[in-house]
Amino acid sequence: MRKNGWKYQNIIDINKPMDYACLEENIREMERIFKSTKSIERVIIGKSYLGKNINLIKIGDGAHKVIYIGAHHAMEWLTSIILMRFAEDFCKSYIFNEKMYAYDPEYVLQARTVYIVPMLNPDGVDLAIHGLEVDNPVRSRLIQMNKGSEDFSKWQANARGVDLNHNYDADFNLLKEIEMQSGITEPCATRYGGEYPESEPEVASLASLIRSDTDISVLVALHTQGEEIYWRYKDIIPPKAKMLANLIKKATGYELEYPGEDIASYGGCKDWFISTFNRPGFTIECGKGKNPLPISDFVTIYNYIAEALMLLAMN
Repeated sequence: MRKNGWKYQNIIDINKPMDYACLEENIREMERIFKSTKSIERVIIGKSYLGKNINLIKIGDGAHKVIYIGAHHAMEWLTSIILMRFAEDFCKSYIFNEKMYAYDPEYVLQARTVYIVPMLNPDGVDLAIHGLEVDNPVRSRLIQMNKGSEDFSKWQANARGVDLNHNYDADFNLLKEIEMQSGITEPCATRYGGEYPESEPEVASLASLIRSDTDISVLVALHTQGEEIYWRYKDIIPPKAKMLANLIKKATGYELEYPGEDIASYGGCKDWFISTFNRPGFTIECGKGKNPLPISDFVTIYNYIAEALMLLAMN
């Protein structure tokens, strides 16, 4: 793409996994290129257990606000690339005065605010991508939580062995009962929800942001995999939730699902948002296959998900 003789080169590399260092570099480059247009702002909403930034990218300054969250789970790092590419594509459309999925980006900047938390679990993502590095300060504890193995490619939790998508205050007591029944009694690679809701700094930072900004009307948590959309919590169906769920379904071809009464049913991010604020919240399980999904799946997944994200911002 060119504008006034300037050739634009994409920032986000869609051909390799995105670790924390790559995320930081990409955000700095996006700030450098796009900040002068006032289309993007970076906010650090907190720190991970090991002290990494929990980044938020803010696009627009309108009254209608949505929030998109990636990489609750470590090995689902593909969701970070999806959200970062979405942010870049939006800002690029604004610079070149081109519509994005039939919407005028200048109008979006004035009428909407899009919050993007691309990587909620940076400690876990680095662990899943790079394995256990020698200088990790909790190395021995992580090996213990991983049942003696140094293969962390299937790791979902944060660096404390807590599954961040089970650390929210959504029937947390029921979650703990099911954990006990399932033999999950201590930190581990997946499914352990922590000692109490928001015990983890990553979740506490995000929940605090959402509580402080009472105008956030829609929440979307991206996960992999299954090509499914979870859009309600128990019998709670917020206003507009079914309509928006059908928009996602139309854009992606994914199926609308409702979780059963098992360990996946409680303590989740969208469940907390729905039950606390009675506003639409969605978990979108991107792609299909076996986690971690290969980077080669990115283009196919992104083409559907990006349109859904744009529709949710506009409706």
